[in-house]
Amino acid sequence: MWLRECVLAVAVFGLGGCEGGTGGVMGQFGSIVAAPDATNQGTRTLSLLGGDVRVRGPQGYCVDQAASHARRGFAVLAGCALLSDGTAVMPNLDGLITVQFGDENTASVTDNEDALAEFLKTDAGRGLLAGSGDQAHVSQVATIADQVGVLVRFQDASGPTFRGTAGPQWRGFLDINGRLATISVLSFERRALSRGEGERLLVVAMAELARANAPAVATDAASRDNG
Repeated sequence: MWLRECVLAVAVFGLGGCEGGTGGVMGQFGSIVAAPDATNQGTRTLSLLGGDVRVRGPQGYCVDQAASHARRGFAVLAGCALLSDGTAVMPNLDGLITVQFGDENTASVTDNEDALAEFLKTDAGRGLLAGSGDQAHVSQVATIADQVGVLVRFQDASGPTFRGTAGPQWRGFLDINGRLATISVLSFERRALSRGEGERLLVVAMAELARANAPAVATDAASRDNG
């Protein structure tokens, strides 16, 4: 039942495919900080879907508002200096990040991480990952099921998702405020991310998205504990 709902959600909402504590993948990496000469944070956070959810990337990443579509729950993020001439901020790991939120009540990852990770390795799963929808275009699928969600790395011969990008893709699936959220990490042709770099960037992007949408009560409590 869950698998069918996941496939349906992907097909309807265009999510491109259907666990964070310190003991999982999330806990293994620190934040990716901006370059030390950063002078401006730019547009770091954007509200989507009428304010129901928010998107924020790792340090050094800003939202490309022209390429994003808030009403459809879609956002594109890149190094801040790439989006504004007046911004010197660039991330240490330079890639392109996209975020897509599904409709309400599409959350389907929690407690199903292992099943989803295995599904993505099947022909049907590869078809959902493929930009063309053709599973034959997707190869070298590797998945990780973590407490916060599911991470997958794959090659897609369908063609570049965005002009100027190339190489393997990394994609993460997690539940945010009752919605299925998908995060994609892409490499630029000018400087491809290594396997480890792409995974680290995806992990931090997933953690930052979860923090940006954490309940205010939990956020306030954490601030008091750290203060």
